[in-house]
Amino acid sequence: MCGRFNIISDPLTRLLLKITGMDYQLQDRFNIAPTEDIPVVLQDKDGGRTMHQMRWWLVPNWVDEPSTKYSMFNARSESLLKSRAFSQPFRTSRCLVPVSGYYEWQQGEKGKIPFYIKPEVEDGFAFAGLWDRWQRGNRVIDSCTIITTQAHGSVRHIHDRMPVQLSANQLDEWLDTKSDAPALQRLFVPRLPASLEIIPVSNYVNNSRNKGDRCVQPIADSQIVH
Repeated sequence: MCGRFNIISDPLTRLLLKITGMDYQLQDRFNIAPTEDIPVVLQDKDGGRTMHQMRWWLVPNWVDEPSTKYSMFNARSESLLKSRAFSQPFRTSRCLVPVSGYYEWQQGEKGKIPFYIKPEVEDGFAFAGLWDRWQRGNRVIDSCTIITTQAHGSVRHIHDRMPVQLSANQLDEWLDTKSDAPALQRLFVPRLPASLEIIPVSNYVNNSRNKGDRCVQPIADSQIVH
């Protein structure tokens, strides 16, 4: 799963420049949790890419009222086409979620142990996401979810799920509304577009109200996986 991530402006702004061609300004946010607003990249009608702010917890357009009754911040890749909430966005409303790194928890003997996972060299991740627009009168909520898949073997010891990480040559296909949705499922095969650094961090990050840079400070040696 992916239930917490961060944005570190340098170098993530460089990734956004590569993806959109525009120099967006970002603020450092070290501990982003579901229901917070996050930057999302969409493809416009002319084929360009623009960044928008959306709520990280998908609100399907057909629900009567927004709710957090069901966990909608992640969408399992295996069931997208079967899900009432995710099937239509998968066909028509795909997006990118730019991320510096994400947190995952490994089950230990004395509880869950947090790790910070980030690209070893690259400027950030482009996660595969879906979005939807909920509107009732003047109330409008644009919201999104991050797609997850089975974990790649090199990170499975941390958790059995991971966010779908798109490589640079997959972005056009993912965002293109003409892409065949069933064919896109091949992008969900567990893989790492680049080497990752897995960093043990303190349980300070466990509390989503803790927003300081202590969230990413190592407490032990990191590990590089491929």
